Amino acid sequence: MLLQDRIKKLKQISYEDPKKVLSVYLNTDHRDPEQQGGAWKIELKNGLNELADATQESNSHEEKKQSQTIRKKVEKEVYRREEEKDLFRGFVLFGTADEDLWFSQALHIPVKTEFHWENKPILDQLKTLEKDYPYTGIIVIQQDEVIVLETELGTLLDQTHYTLDMNTDDWRQHQGPQGNDITQGGAKRDEYKERVKEHQQRWFKALVTKLEKRAGQRGWEQIYLVGEKNEVEPLKSYFNKNIDKTVPRNLLNSEADKILADVLED
Repeated sequence: MLLQDRIKKLKQISYEDPKKVLSVYLNTDHRDPEQQGGAWKIELKNGLNELADATQESNSHEEKKQSQTIRKKVEKEVYRREEEKDLFRGFVLFGTADEDLWFSQALHIPVKTEFHWENKPILDQLKTLEKDYPYTGIIVIQQDEVIVLETELGTLLDQTHYTLDMNTDDWRQHQGPQGNDITQGGAKRDEYKERVKEHQQRWFKALVTKLEKRAGQRGWEQIYLVGEKNEVEPLKSYFNKNIDKTVPRNLLNSEADKILADVLED
């Protein structure tokens, strides 16, 4: 839970004047009707301008200097992420001008736009998001293939691919995305599908054993199942652990970011 560890450290940070922390929560959700046309860019500009106006009244030259420096760095960070298509539904940043503290994260979950300039990071909204979107295992299934995405705060932390080995009747684990198996074509593939269907119950039970062990080892707080209804429902019945959400859609061939966007959508 690397993200959770970083958040714990944020909760312990506090500075003495004149050193300040800029806390940014930015709604960048293009699905939000209020964000059409890139409204977040205006909100970012307004938030940073308000910071400049507020610090102009400060008696501290150092604070004014910090404000000028961090505004440029935040703009650079956000627009770099936009260019790299690394802005999703929400964005959070906590930073100091000297980058003694610098935490920035794009999220697949919505946030409410806020800007704070204080001696410590303002974490109220982040704590709420942490509670609403805990460490979650998202299991995406399509017959003889499974992708497991581990996410926290709508952020992808790990991705594992399982394929069914017909020779050993076991599920082989791979790290990261995988290419198509050679058995996916022609009559051989049709025969393969029939065998999977015939032995589905036994293989699903074996898969669930692996996944529940992983859930315990990794400390999953929630489990989501994604796939066609005729596969997700029987798979769900074999779990001893609670299934928090099912998404009856075939998303296995989608990119991880799209899966997260679709599954975590409210």
